[in-house]
Amino acid sequence: MAGPAAMTDVRRPLHLAVLFGASTALYAISMAGVVSIQSTADRTLMARQAPADDAATRLQAGHDALEARLAQAAAAYERAAAGYDQLATTLETTEAALGDYAGRVGVVSGASKSLPARVSLPTVSTKIVVGTTSRPKTSASTGASGH
Repeated sequence: MAGPAAMTDVRRPLHLAVLFGASTALYAISMAGVVSIQSTADRTLMARQAPADDAATRLQAGHDALEARLAQAAAAYERAAAGYDQLATTLETTEAALGDYAGRVGVVSGASKSLPARVSLPTVSTKIVVGTTSRPKTSASTGASGH
């Protein structure tokens, strides 16, 4: 009795292998169909969104250009502000110097008020007299020779 039972155990269920292979093939075919449908849908969506992508690209380029112009304007503003600060310092220094000058002018004006309106100067002769002069006579000895 060992014979028929051993035969049953040895037989492989071939129909299960065919069923498994067929179901795997059917699953692969259905997945390929789903991938094809999804790919078509994705291409359609990309084609539909292409104008929006182009608009976004143009918007980004415009934003970048605007940002660059703002950076240039900020740099120009900083240079102008630095120039204004330097000018303000120069004006303060000039104003202080003008104040000192005004004080000196006030002193000179006060002193000039005490001067007479007109001063008579003595006359100066412009005639030049050239005369001849003789040399003075001198006699000197050195005393070295005993004279």
